[in-house]
Amino acid sequence: MKKTIKFLIIILLFILVISFIGYLLLLNGADIIGFGKNKVVDYDRKANIWGNTVAGNSSKSKLDEMNIDYNQTNLLLSAYDFSRGMVNKEYEDAEQVMDTYTYLYEIKNGYEKETYEDEPYIIPYLVDNSDLAVIVICGGGFGYKSMDGATNEGKEIADTLNRNGFNAFVLHYRSNPYEYPIPYLDLQRAIRYIRFHSEDYHINKDKISLIGFSAGGNEIGTFINKIQGKDFFPENYIKDEIDLIDDKVNSAAMIYPLLSFRSNIPMLFCLFNDDDIRDEKKRNEILEMTDLYRNISSQDVKQFIAYGTNDNIVGMDEAKKYIEYVKNEGTDVTVVEAQNQDHCFSQEHYMNEYIEWLKNNI
Repeated sequence: MKKTIKFLIIILLFILVISFIGYLLLLNGADIIGFGKNKVVDYDRKANIWGNTVAGNSSKSKLDEMNIDYNQTNLLLSAYDFSRGMVNKEYEDAEQVMDTYTYLYEIKNGYEKETYEDEPYIIPYLVDNSDLAVIVICGGGFGYKSMDGATNEGKEIADTLNRNGFNAFVLHYRSNPYEYPIPYLDLQRAIRYIRFHSEDYHINKDKISLIGFSAGGNEIGTFINKIQGKDFFPENYIKDEIDLIDDKVNSAAMIYPLLSFRSNIPMLFCLFNDDDIRDEKKRNEILEMTDLYRNISSQDVKQFIAYGTNDNIVGMDEAKKYIEYVKNEGTDVTVVEAQNQDHCFSQEHYMNEYIEWLKNNI
């Protein structure tokens, strides 16, 4: 009997492990283990969006400033810690968990450098006889980018846009250990870069829209409400001619977006100074500053928001709150509720509505 029970326990644990791996693969499109690095990213198409100087870069070592657990070498276990650690309405010191996963996934896999010398880029996916453009911004909790090793929030979206007559530009932005506002400056620069090169890409510079997923949705929500039209460059940065280009967009879509960090407080360690996050007063100030419903200035940007009613990663309460506030401000916003869907739901739950909305609002 004891042997039978032991055997059943082993089988149960095996099933649980396989189920968890399957869940992670579904949630992240297999990106957590770095599958297909050279197959899914079209590096031959990429175009660096900054000039000789990249705002916020330096030759300093990231590793000297990151809190990395070098004893953790298992990417899957690190992914579990990262996914579990970011979902928390209470403060928890998650610096090492976040930094370790960034190191194992982004740096050790070769997607990003050990120094602050990464070069953000776009990957154009162009179609004939269209002057319409959409910038695609993937998620990853600001600890990694889902487009690195996967296609679900990058190339697959670009392909769908192409089939419907839209040019697409997939953005690879900087994230942990780069801090706010660097990731958002990369989006601002991408808009300006594409507009500056509009003739080269044969697009209408006044018809550029945005779509972002999860943390990419936060990139967009933060950009249209806090960054657009403003100057957040580091003091020592010298502007070039592209920085003088208008960064305004008329429409933006956010899919299962992170619109507040209230349900993901440990994730702040991927985006802000670690000591500031540990300080309760400063942490609360950051939380208030990043609550997008408190900082709405995007009334003239037409918005599309899709969220899952069972989202257990970023939740849906903050999305609902943001939608309520932008509607009260007179914003034109279209909402899709993906019934019974968790985070990272598939295109079938929003894409048809989004394409119709995009045709009328780009």
